[in-house]
Amino acid sequence: MEKIIVLDFGSQYSHLICRRIREFSVYAELVPYDISPQELKKMNPKGIIFSGGPSSVYNENAPKPDEKLFNFDLPLLGICYGHQLISNFFGGKTNYSKKKEFGSAVLYEKKKSILTKNFFKNKKNIVWMSHSDSVKIKPKNFSIIASISNSQCAVLEHKSKKIFSTQFHP
Repeated sequence: MEKIIVLDFGSQYSHLICRRIREFSVYAELVPYDISPQELKKMNPKGIIFSGGPSSVYNENAPKPDEKLFNFDLPLLGICYGHQLISNFFGGKTNYSKKKEFGSAVLYEKKKSILTKNFFKNKKNIVWMSHSDSVKIKPKNFSIIASISNSQCAVLEHKSKKIFSTQFHP
C-alpha cells in the first residue's frame, strides 16, 4: 500500500492535508514532527510532507525534525512552515514579513514544474495564504517556481532532488 507521512508542526490544516491525500486513494498518516528517522523508515512511506504551523523557523525553540529527514531518498513537500524549514535547512533565509497574509493571493508562475503541472491558468492562480514569515532568499540548488507580490519565493523546487515547497496551502 502506498503511504504518505505528514509531519505535524501544529497546523490547523494537518488533518485536512491527510484527508485530501486519502481522497486520491493514497493512505496518509499524521505523525509528530519529532518522529525518529528509524521510526519513519519502518513506516515505509512513498513521500513525506512537512505541514504548516504557528511557529517561526528562526525562533530558538521552533519545532524542527531530525535533520536526516531532509535527506531521505523520498519526495519531500513542505507547506507554509514546512516550506520555510526546507528553505532554511538548505541555506535559504526566512524572515518576518512586513505584510502578513491571511486569505487569498494571486500566485504567478515563473517556471514550469511537475508540482504545478495543470495548476496555472494564464500563468496565475488564486491561492490561500496564512503566514507572517516568508522565504526572502532561496536556497542554493533550488528554483523559484512561483511568486506572489509579497513573496518572490512562494513555490520552490530543488534542481536535482524531489524536494518541493509552497508558502501557500494547496
